[in-house]
Amino acid sequence: MMKIKKEFKLRTVGGMNIVVSTAGMNFQGIITVNNTGEFIWKMLEQGAEESEIITALAKECNVSEEDISQDVKEFISSLEGAGILE
Repeated sequence: MMKIKKEFKLRTVGGMNIVVSTAGMNFQGIITVNNTGEFIWKMLEQGAEESEIITALAKECNVSEEDISQDVKEFISSLEGAGILE
């Protein structure tokens, strides 16, 4: 099960979704997330599996799972690379 680490939060600042760390960690830059990323983030906070996210996002965006799956995988991979997922 993938889940966002508890010390990371998604906050909206000036109309932008920004990842912040409540543990005082320093990033090499600001991590911003678009609306699709926000949808995926919220599902990950609940511990959703990748396949569940793909299905839900495809339904939300009215596209096929095949069309959305690579984008979801890349976003999750970027979160893993940044150490945001447990």
